[in-house]
Amino acid sequence: MKKHNLNLFLKIILLFIISPFISNSQHENFYSTSSIISKLNKLNTLGKVLYIAAHPDDENTRLIAYLSNEKKYETAYLSLTRGDGGQNLIGKDLKENLGVIRTQELLEARKIDGGIQFFSSAIDFGYSKNAEETLKFWNENKILYDIVWIIRKFKPDIIITRFNQISGTTHGHHTSSSILANKAFALSDDPEVFPDQLDKLNTWKPKRIFWNTSSRFFDISNYSEKEITKINVGLFNNFLGKSYNEISSESRSMHKSQGFGSLKRRGNENELFILTQGESIESDIMDGVDISWKRVNANKLIIENLNRAKEEFDPNYPERIVKFLLIAYSEIDKIKDKHWAIIKKNEIKNLIKACLGLYFESLSNVSIASIRDNINLQFDVINRSPSNIILEKIEVLNKVYSYNKQLFDNEFHTFSESIYLPDTLNFSEKYWLLEEPNYGNYKINNNNLIGNPDNHHAITSTFIFNINGTKLEYEAPIVNKSNNPTKGDDYKPFNIGLPIYLNPKLTNVLAINTDIKTVEVEIKSGKDKMNARIYLDIPDVIEFEPKYHDIYLDKKNQKKIIKFDLILPQKDYVKEKIIVKANINDKIYQRGIEEISYNHIPKQIRFPKSEISIIKFNLKIKGKNIAYIMGSGDNIPNSLSLIGYNVDIINIEDLNSNMLSKYDALIIGIRAYNINNQLTDKTNEILNFVKNGGNVIVQYNTSRGINSKNFAPYNFNISRKRVSQENSKVNILNPNHPALNYPNKIFLDDFNGWVQERGLYFPDSWSEEYSTLISSYDQGENPNDGGIILSKIGQGYYIYTSYSWFRQLPAGVKGAYKLFSNLISLGKEQ
Repeated sequence: MKKHNLNLFLKIILLFIISPFISNSQHENFYSTSSIISKLNKLNTLGKVLYIAAHPDDENTRLIAYLSNEKKYETAYLSLTRGDGGQNLIGKDLKENLGVIRTQELLEARKIDGGIQFFSSAIDFGYSKNAEETLKFWNENKILYDIVWIIRKFKPDIIITRFNQISGTTHGHHTSSSILANKAFALSDDPEVFPDQLDKLNTWKPKRIFWNTSSRFFDISNYSEKEITKINVGLFNNFLGKSYNEISSESRSMHKSQGFGSLKRRGNENELFILTQGESIESDIMDGVDISWKRVNANKLIIENLNRAKEEFDPNYPERIVKFLLIAYSEIDKIKDKHWAIIKKNEIKNLIKACLGLYFESLSNVSIASIRDNINLQFDVINRSPSNIILEKIEVLNKVYSYNKQLFDNEFHTFSESIYLPDTLNFSEKYWLLEEPNYGNYKINNNNLIGNPDNHHAITSTFIFNINGTKLEYEAPIVNKSNNPTKGDDYKPFNIGLPIYLNPKLTNVLAINTDIKTVEVEIKSGKDKMNARIYLDIPDVIEFEPKYHDIYLDKKNQKKIIKFDLILPQKDYVKEKIIVKANINDKIYQRGIEEISYNHIPKQIRFPKSEISIIKFNLKIKGKNIAYIMGSGDNIPNSLSLIGYNVDIINIEDLNSNMLSKYDALIIGIRAYNINNQLTDKTNEILNFVKNGGNVIVQYNTSRGINSKNFAPYNFNISRKRVSQENSKVNILNPNHPALNYPNKIFLDDFNGWVQERGLYFPDSWSEEYSTLISSYDQGENPNDGGIILSKIGQGYYIYTSYSWFRQLPAGVKGAYKLFSNLISLGKEQ
């Protein structure tokens, strides 16, 4: 930068509340002076880093922020899973929907720390204790295929793993992520490995792979000082006005579904690296990697004009450097390395847009429409510079709108058009959820999608400008925008929907003590004047009436409830799958529509299959009135309602002995004591309820920040022990206890068919006043007896249980319902 601009620039920097950019839900449109300078500096850096771990939240956001913003490397995080096997601290969404939430949380985190996001097709199946189990479940070769594809496509110079390769020291998914990363590193340059990938990609060999370790979490005493590389990533970035520690905290705090809000730290912080494969280094993790324009043999015009743009940038007149950027942009076409040419041309294009204050967006009048609909589009564009800019045309779905409009300084232009949505468009279900998954990984039939964090935009527009005689094309997704009373501009992704949506009222229907059950389906029209025949694709063993419903819905979004009466086989246990289908003009539809809405991520629309699991079994219950205190979020209240209980969800502040007296049991939701300190203030009321004949069932908590002596009648210690195998061995410890006999007799086969896990965070020691009922353990481990501990106090029972009822009951697991009902019924034998 020239001297006469330096002082002015430094003064201006102090006036900015600096962030890399302000982003709406779709794409960048706003830039600060600091972000322009940061992007100018990045133009001369040609380096890439790929960070690999297992889950959303495993990434080192501090390191990603440092590498992206300080070193200017293209820095990507590859999360092997989408976190769909975890828990949700902010809502009831689990499984696939939780994976969608955590995907969006990672994308929001990357907007903050400057990284890029990738995923493999691995399914998060819950906690795994060793890599052997994980790799078997995932299909090791398939996930290795994904990682090699991403390496060959992204072309990182170095790879960094978060975990080591020693099985048993951490989560099996963690260890597996490092094992697979190191295998992929060794194989990605071998043309004999996954040769089908080479139809579209070339082999690639990163320079080296590191383990990003820490003396706080790992024993690294066996490594000498020479073997450990240290990088101080706690630096303060003058352009951003923040340290990388602070950026890291903001990024990590986007993992809200996991309760990972993070306090900001400041000051020097060292990250530690141990080389696991590849070329040795002298001092820097990028030693031997040419990160300059020399690596692509760039000509002098590129380098000279980019340097002049940096030197002559004036915050008051940013448009003056566009002439240099345009020359560099044109010259980059001469580079033979098209991979880096595309990346740098895109960076320059965005800088030109920023320097010109060029704003444009494409808006739809609706957020969802189905094929063969017409939608109204609005194109907004403004040039906020004196530069000579002409909007030549806008292209959408192969349709060209020619304007040849001169864009004068600060004149806002709006163009309105209508467009037809052709049959060739696909509906917008998440690409990894379109088909039934394989055993341990999502089925992705199109290799081009491997690694993508999300779907491509449903429809994209292309703005074609003539800027000072050079033609530049910019893509902008079609989005919907409305005025939200609390936040103003409210952007929603535009989705391609369907002409009809079939939403079962319940996806798991329980037929308890009966052979007859009615299922309800909400029909929602995706377009006007819709005629459809609705029917069930149902197993032959189930009879049903009527055979179909012929319906007509006049208006889009109109709804109608229909019912089918089922007659089930006269067996003790039945579990079958039903698919709801619609026939419209001989075309079959079998999907519903579902909205996932949280304040910290863009609203997500899903189109899940219209499937119903019908589960029949016999069950006895005693004591029907239940008070329920929600914890971090579960569907147990609804599950208990389905089998005949009257469940009231109560607020903690309303809880007292008088109001509890009308209930047979009080159930406390998962992690309730972890997330609400007020609950311990109600301990006396809760224990008085037990003494007076009520039963209290406290579901699992973690040991973080709580102590049982603050809420339980007698002490117990919560450990980190889990029984992660859903089919693990179970022993009955106290066969004569009423909880195993009344009103339902519990047998060992009642523990068949459990899902994902037995339980988590088991107590490992407890006061002698507690009794135990059952024991479970993973293969090769000692029994965990503390999954249910209980004590009779006065006329009632206090029960603490770490079994994962929050997974089993919504999944319709018969044995789980029997045992949980028995816990509620304790003391009511007479």
